[in-house]
Amino acid sequence: MTPPAEHPAFDHLLHYVPDVPEAVAAYRATGLPAHTNEAMPGFHNGGWRLDTRYVEILTVTDPQAVRTSLFARGVELLRPAIEALPGPAGAITFAVNVDDARATAARLRAAGHEVAEFEVELAEHGVSFVEVFVLDGPPWHPFFITYDPPRDALLAAVDPDAFERGPHDLTGLVVSARDPRAAARDLGELIGIEPTGSSLQLPGAAVHFEKGDREGLTAVTVSGDGPAPAVDVEGLGVRFGP
Repeated sequence: MTPPAEHPAFDHLLHYVPDVPEAVAAYRATGLPAHTNEAMPGFHNGGWRLDTRYVEILTVTDPQAVRTSLFARGVELLRPAIEALPGPAGAITFAVNVDDARATAARLRAAGHEVAEFEVELAEHGVSFVEVFVLDGPPWHPFFITYDPPRDALLAAVDPDAFERGPHDLTGLVVSARDPRAAARDLGELIGIEPTGSSLQLPGAAVHFEKGDREGLTAVTVSGDGPAPAVDVEGLGVRFGP
């Protein structure tokens, strides 16, 4: 496999929950200093910010109101992943940062995939981003994102004290699959990274596949010691380690 010249890297994980402040409290009790953002019409989120990477903790508070928000298209495209959860909360998908998401969309279409692409402009912040969703794969498969300005420039403009990272780092994602090696190959083809066995060394967070009856994201791996080797935080496993 020849990786595309898109420089794919982990951007963020999406963790869907019924109540964002309660989930943020659970994160903080586990030693992961998440925060809550101001609620928006029909939508509420928070997160655990690491650097350019983060975990987004989100929920839809009013399905009618969110249809007229800036995030309406994104929420609509996330709906299959939300509905695929075995319970009320859990990780639904993740985003892969690329140099040019529209070029990635063109590559995926040429390979026979059905994709949706759209742009969100946050004029008050001077930021926009393009997202590309693959519609003919498993709901947990990642979407692609490109920021303008690029995410490294956005982070450089932020005061380091503006967010609380804490002592831990996010090192990997864990995906359950009936055939871990086949699932790793499928994801590798999509992103453009050759798998090693049942793992993909995606920059920013490796993706590890484990055998299971349900296909989807089940856990994250985190550096350092936690309150236990593994804990459940609102339907998301958190595994601590080196």
